Amino acid sequence: MRAGSTDAACAGSRQDAGTILILTLGYVVVALMLAIVVADVSAVYLARRSVASAADGAALAAAQSVNETAIYTATQNFERLPLTDVAATVAQYQTDADPSGRTVLTAELLNPTTVRVTGTRTVDLPVVTILGIGPVTVTASADAQSLVRAPVP
Repeated sequence: MRAGSTDAACAGSRQDAGTILILTLGYVVVALMLAIVVADVSAVYLARRSVASAADGAALAAAQSVNETAIYTATQNFERLPLTDVAATVAQYQTDADPSGRTVLTAELLNPTTVRVTGTRTVDLPVVTILGIGPVTVTASADAQSLVRAPVP
């Protein structure tokens, strides 16, 4: 009787033998999907950070592009700093910061003392491009002010 009970126990474990393989394959698929998501999200995050940094630097450069000749030859007090060509300053910053030309920076004066720079970049996703998911465009903007303070008497 003992031999019969052992055969029944072995038969039960033989039936469960394939489930471990299915579980292992399931875990491998989940791990690969997580790796794909992490790689693509990281690429977008790093591009967004790069565009934000470029926009911030360009806004600061534009706000600091003061027309020194106008200041040193002026006879009146300034309520705002005379900024030189903001678009040219931002274009030069873009050329210096990103020679590849992948980041596009545009500038506008919000008011006489505030410059807003908006940057965009198209990011090709490294892994899911195979699945036909197209590139992602990231955008960031930054403002910078150039203020004149009244002299303290």
